[in-house]
Amino acid sequence: MTLSDDLERNLAAAAVAIRTADALLIGAGAGMGVDSGLADFRGPEGFWKA
Repeated sequence: MTLSDDLERNLAAAAVAIRTADALLIGAGAGMGVDSGLADFRGPEGFWKA
């Protein structure tokens, strides 16, 4: 077994878990938003002013 095999097996298991889930929750914390293209909370175009 190689690292690649282990990774493929884990990705396949994750895909099954997502596909069979009733819901999916994605959380974004500090440091993830602006760099990912999401609006910040306090800036001039921030979430709280929307």
